[in-house]
Amino acid sequence: MGNKNGKIVLTEEIVEELSRSSGIEKKLVKQQCETFLVEHPSGNINKSDFKKFVKMALPDLNMKKMEANIFRMYDTNQDGNVSMEEFLIVFHVFSSGSAEENLQRIFRIFDVDNNGVISKNELKKLVKDMSSQCGDDVLTDSTFLEMDKDKDGSITSKEFCAAVLAQDKFSKFLAVQVIDMFT
Repeated sequence: MGNKNGKIVLTEEIVEELSRSSGIEKKLVKQQCETFLVEHPSGNINKSDFKKFVKMALPDLNMKKMEANIFRMYDTNQDGNVSMEEFLIVFHVFSSGSAEENLQRIFRIFDVDNNGVISKNELKKLVKDMSSQCGDDVLTDSTFLEMDKDKDGSITSKEFCAAVLAQDKFSKFLAVQVIDMFT
């Protein structure tokens, strides 16, 4: 993202990178980014506009329950807005990132208070927000037991990634539920 006379501008390099990583034609990428900048000339999107944007892009996603969790994943600097740069970084990571990079982004959804660990209460709230089919307490307890390898009462990003990558039963199930929201 470039900056010319205080105005956010889209560079050819960014268009090429997004086109390459997404498989979308450069012309369409440029058009979508320019539309974003017309509607958000500051290059930032607030929570309300983000909700509308995600609803348009992912119409089947239940934003009522997951809005804050998904917004937090994109708002990496925690300033209450998602910049075009933050959005593009997450987009790029999800479209071409390694499994561990993607899981670290998903970890941010679970880490509600952004303190670098997932507490049992955070996990319980997210399971409740996501789940309608299975027993919330059973899924929360089982997942927490799988992920909290050192039994210190919290789950680090490293423990989270390791449990999902090891395909531990409940950990994998929960991660797949989050990934399915975006596909």
